[in-house]
Amino acid sequence: MRTRLGGPFGRLLVSVGISGAGDGIRQTALPLLAAVLTGNPLGVSAVAVAQALPWLLVSLPAGALVDRWDRRTVTLVTNAVRAALAGVLAALVALGAAGIPALCLVAFALTVAETFADAAAQALLPALVEVTELERANSRLSVVGSVAVQFAGPPLGGVLFAVRRAVPFLADAVSFAAAALLLRTLPPLRATPAGQPDSPAVLPGATLSPAGARSSRVASSRVASSLRAEIAEGLRFLSRRPLLRALAGAVALNNLLMEAVFGILVLYALRVLHLGPAQYGLLFTAYALGGVLGGSYAVRVRDQFGAGPAVTGSMLLLGLPFLLIALVPNGYAAGVAMVAMGTGEGVWNVLTMSLRQAVIPDPLRGRVLSAFRMFGWGAASVGSALGGALAHALGLRFPVLLAGVVLPVAALLLTPVLSTTAIEHARTAAATPPSP
Repeated sequence: MRTRLGGPFGRLLVSVGISGAGDGIRQTALPLLAAVLTGNPLGVSAVAVAQALPWLLVSLPAGALVDRWDRRTVTLVTNAVRAALAGVLAALVALGAAGIPALCLVAFALTVAETFADAAAQALLPALVEVTELERANSRLSVVGSVAVQFAGPPLGGVLFAVRRAVPFLADAVSFAAAALLLRTLPPLRATPAGQPDSPAVLPGATLSPAGARSSRVASSRVASSLRAEIAEGLRFLSRRPLLRALAGAVALNNLLMEAVFGILVLYALRVLHLGPAQYGLLFTAYALGGVLGGSYAVRVRDQFGAGPAVTGSMLLLGLPFLLIALVPNGYAAGVAMVAMGTGEGVWNVLTMSLRQAVIPDPLRGRVLSAFRMFGWGAASVGSALGGALAHALGLRFPVLLAGVVLPVAALLLTPVLSTTAIEHARTAAATPPSP
């Protein structure tokens, strides 16, 4: 008999949907604005690189800090910060001051805040639902995220951009502010690593004596050293688990090659597929439709085929559609391919995120999940730059073909490591209490 996921989870779910709709609007409007400002693939991909780069630079310290802080407060504050940043971007666009450097700067800052928000939200979920309900909870989050980020947001972003270029970014700011207000209703959920004493605090306005100043510097040095040690602990945990290593490698490769395509997809859609701005947004609607299907049926796919084949099969489905986009360059084929790709991503996200949350201990969860984001989104930033360079040198179709060939081959090679037996063994080991 299924249990209720509970009110706090419901409020988290709604906040994800609200902010996700704003994300989807911005993710369509931002590359369109970049394409208007510059037709150069390198310039367009530079915005994508700036948007992905903080995952490489900030993820690890963000995860370590989230393991110390109240995770509810982190999600609340970072949504408020993102609302302010999106408002600044809307103002720049309205004033005609949003060149490529400004887009890169704001996109970078938005993602810095997002690294903290995502680390807190993913680590927070196991505190809101039972471990046996993680896959069902992640399935609902995946479906709502797909509907909001890729189904509702992108076509609305294209329409709003056509009305007035600043409007989609203003809508993004409003969505973050609404999500922050909703998250205030969640209970505080502090997670402090075992053995970590609270840092000494100095009251605002207090004046330190020379001895106090030295003590404060020593304390700050100890905090920095402790933070590095905590980050290293999370990385060691990840590196010593073959299943987690394989998943991290797969996430990095997926993001590298997918972002190599998505970073220049706006130009591919406009120049090769001959689509307009609104039709470009519809590609992501098709992608979201697949995400809804994959997220909704991920557990059934796992039950039908086994956890291992479901995970590697979803990776195959992420890669093969790129061949269709490259070999049959028209809007209808691209729409079908995006549905298939979104389905693969929906299954992949639900099953692999639930697996990671189940096998990583709570005191390490923020750090290890942030390491995954560092590998995945760090690879995405490299992929965006790689896609722009390859498209500039070899044509817009080349990055699409590359992703379509390499991802399916990688999925087949990872099949023995990501088998059902290996997955069940990892779950059993995590559920077994350590010997005294």
